[in-house]
Amino acid sequence: MIRIASTTLLAAATMSLATMTDQPTAAAASFYEGKTLKVVIRSSPGGGYDYYGRLIARHMPRHIPGNPNSTPVNISGAGGIVATNYMMNRAKRDGTEIAILNRELAIAQRTKSTGVKYDVRQLIAIGSAASSTSITVLAGNHPVKTIGQLRKFGKTVKMSVTGPGSGSYQRVAMLKYDGFPVEMITGYSSSQERFLAIARGEVQGTVNSYESTATAIKEYGLTAIGYLGNARPELKGVPNLRSALSAKGRQLASLMAAPMAAGRPFFTTPKVPADRVKILRAAFKAALSDPKLLGEAKKAKRSISWTDPLEIESINRDILDATDDVIKTFKNM
Repeated sequence: MIRIASTTLLAAATMSLATMTDQPTAAAASFYEGKTLKVVIRSSPGGGYDYYGRLIARHMPRHIPGNPNSTPVNISGAGGIVATNYMMNRAKRDGTEIAILNRELAIAQRTKSTGVKYDVRQLIAIGSAASSTSITVLAGNHPVKTIGQLRKFGKTVKMSVTGPGSGSYQRVAMLKYDGFPVEMITGYSSSQERFLAIARGEVQGTVNSYESTATAIKEYGLTAIGYLGNARPELKGVPNLRSALSAKGRQLASLMAAPMAAGRPFFTTPKVPADRVKILRAAFKAALSDPKLLGEAKKAKRSISWTDPLEIESINRDILDATDDVIKTFKNM
């Protein structure tokens, strides 16, 4: 009996110690009191990144000890590279700044895109608010109605995109490299600007996340011709782009699809103390289960799904480890 009692006490003590080590220190728990959490958004107002950035800015602080204030700040430019450079080189390294960054930031680094001044391995992932599906759409009055028709179309189709580091640019470039008659028209800083460009007739289509495009499909009468990433029931009958690509195109598509699991990734700066990182990650995850956040997202018809920050970091490492042959092909698009 004594042995059993001792074992029970030891187990209880061990569990208590484990619980204590899982909790932030008193100093970390009080750190955010009276502070303001800055939430950097990698694009201009409007579109998916802006929506999720502001959503997290509204709801995450309630789950941080000390209930800090929050302020969203848009830092757009170069397909998200400007915001990532800011987080790497200028943002405070104390855990008071987080950012929703481009899901393709590791690809931009691996391919040495112009303007990259960051190392994604030093940024600290907080989590992702949603996995993602990329969708290719054309104007409703365009004669092309399927991805197969696009390949055989005899004229160039102009596609609105942002900077070379962005997913919209890279996925249109993939189609161009694989023989589709498309042309990237750059300079649009948000998805809404790209939709309006279609409506004005400046371009004939674009590539964007489904979450940001679903409403535009109805509002502007756009035609969905293919998707990449996670299959969605709403896209029944729309083919995966991989099915229309050559072998070299499918290889590139696989590289591009990898970051979609990260979807809407949030990071903080390098060198944030580990106990504050633990607080931020826990608060982020808790916010995504918050009924208030879920209710707001449901009304906006936005999907919510948490991705483990360690998985995000693993995906980014895999992209940085891609072979030179794959990257050479990617860069030549």
